[in-house]
Amino acid sequence: MIIFILFICFSSTFGYFTIPGKCPDNVGLQEDFKLADFYGKWYQAYHFSSDGQVKNNCSTIELMTRPSGIYLNQSRVDRGLFHRFSVGKVDIPSKIEDAANLDLIFAFKNAPRRLKTRRYPFRVLATNYNYYATIYTCQYSPLIDKHFIYVWILSRNQILNDVSKELAVKPLQNIGIQPTQLVKDERDKCAPKYYEDVPVEPMTFRFPVPI
Repeated sequence: MIIFILFICFSSTFGYFTIPGKCPDNVGLQEDFKLADFYGKWYQAYHFSSDGQVKNNCSTIELMTRPSGIYLNQSRVDRGLFHRFSVGKVDIPSKIEDAANLDLIFAFKNAPRRLKTRRYPFRVLATNYNYYATIYTCQYSPLIDKHFIYVWILSRNQILNDVSKELAVKPLQNIGIQPTQLVKDERDKCAPKYYEDVPVEPMTFRFPVPI
């Protein structure tokens, strides 16, 4: 059984991590980022997944305040059938200059011990808070010396205007992504057949444990 699980993990690693080498260095983040101004609903207008998989659509993210901290709720439609959501606690940096260098911590009570708590990077590359935001995550696998990138181009409205899109894609050149590689969210496919009321694994982050 253990060998089988390791085989599954290793195969998944090859499938997800597709870009050779480590994550890009010195990626410029939003200066003077203000988390309070980031509150409210954001619609995923475009996205990029370096493994080429397109499994979700109609994605939104929204910050929530709970007694135990600040959380981010990621809602989406998976494979056009299932409305699902993932809730992660926002790990806020202690230094003001690192304010845009966020992490999301997901907790799953019924998962195996090593998978109960999972941490994923959530980097704010650019935003003007009122129209657009560019979010980036990168995960590296030293096992195969490859990394995985996911990018959100977010909009306060379901449709991102051209001027905001042009501003949002500017930071992508620093991580080697071209605007033509972005996939547009189709808002006409937002009526799923099934709804699930239990948080699940976020699909915008690839592997739940360090590899």
